[in-house]
Amino acid sequence: MRLQPNSPCYFFDDSMIAGQQRLVRRWLPAKVYPRPVIEADRPCEGRMVALYGSVLPDPAGGFRMYYSNFEPGRPSKVFLATSPDAFRWHKPEIEHAGDAGRRTDNVVLAPDLHLDSPSVVHDPGDADRPWKLLAFHLDNLRAKWGPAWGLYAYRSRDGLAWERMPGPVLRAGDRTSLMATKVDGRFVAYTRHVDMGLHTGGRAVYRSDSSDFTSWTEPELVLAPDLGDEPDVEFYGMSVFERNGWFFGLLEYWDGAADVIETHLVVSRDGISWMRTARAPFIPAACDWNRTWTTCATNGPVVVGEQMVFHFGGRWVSHHFDSAQQYGAIGFASIPVDRFCALEAASGGRVDTVPLEWPGGQLAINADTRESFTSHPMHLSGEIAVELLDAVGQPLPDWSGDRRAVFRGNTHCRCAVNNQIVRWPLDRGLDLLRGKTLRLRFHLRHARLFTFEARM
Repeated sequence: MRLQPNSPCYFFDDSMIAGQQRLVRRWLPAKVYPRPVIEADRPCEGRMVALYGSVLPDPAGGFRMYYSNFEPGRPSKVFLATSPDAFRWHKPEIEHAGDAGRRTDNVVLAPDLHLDSPSVVHDPGDADRPWKLLAFHLDNLRAKWGPAWGLYAYRSRDGLAWERMPGPVLRAGDRTSLMATKVDGRFVAYTRHVDMGLHTGGRAVYRSDSSDFTSWTEPELVLAPDLGDEPDVEFYGMSVFERNGWFFGLLEYWDGAADVIETHLVVSRDGISWMRTARAPFIPAACDWNRTWTTCATNGPVVVGEQMVFHFGGRWVSHHFDSAQQYGAIGFASIPVDRFCALEAASGGRVDTVPLEWPGGQLAINADTRESFTSHPMHLSGEIAVELLDAVGQPLPDWSGDRRAVFRGNTHCRCAVNNQIVRWPLDRGLDLLRGKTLRLRFHLRHARLFTFEARM
């Protein structure tokens, strides 16, 4: 296997592993920030805001958040918030002119049809109208199967004033998430099928794609509950992002009996065949404000420093709220960069990789060698020792035994990404073995190893 330079290798499956002893694969949850960062505080927002929407880099700097609201009996809108750092958000005053005169607020789209699940992308390949939006519309809540029912496409020069294209462009469901980046030159959406009840008995995840944003393929079933799930579980929706050769799904896992949606993590090599991970919440109902509902932005995480930040909408009450108990807000959860899953050892463990053609560069790892993974950042009682083997598994004398490399540290902590380069005695690095086929042997003691890579 030839490694791709500067691309971290995860341990989500055994494809990189030739053998291991006394290790566990540990899937780690995100940490939910205890307070919302956006709440409904304007009359135009009603009483509930929701992150059915997207968080994207602004070409002018900082970030844009496109979010929506929910007012029973009234069409939802799309709002804009801006931020310099993805944590502090501001609602800009946008001037509008209409039949009722001029007004200023942060509404960027107020359609005449019922709206759900707006997804926004920035397409730099379209110089004229780079901003695009895909949203679900229907005539009204009592005419679910009316002629207007389906997904509609919008386009914009500035992401503020939107033009609706003829539609619907796809007869698909109300929970739809558009990937922030194209896949093989095509837009990709994860949605619902009009006949999903016949296919799976409930809500499930389907995939559709398009080359031009107006002609979409028939939705294909890609993920549904199985016998490992309780009978009342349905998959409410899923946002997907691509990173380092993997697709990550932020699955809206709905326990229908409790009426609670939490976010589970699923992974895939192609965005079609998905692997369930820990079957436990990645973003749990951890706070009072998201105790029944957690739905992530369509774009995946924003990387800020050493952290991956996942913005999501949370609710106090779920489907069966009443006229008094209506509260929805927007917040975030985070993990250190690429720390989804680790190989973990207590007193001692070992893992050997499959044979790898080393492309050059140094060995960099994402690791934590604290005995307690919640202890002080400087309490480093563990270590990771690295030996090199030849293609058939025999130790290379100059790189093994007493001449092996030893790493101690926590590479992602205290608002920084710390030294990740593994060095052998005499300050040697793996760039000396460029083009050679070798195996890496990691010895772990009180340590977690998240990724490794050839760092050019």
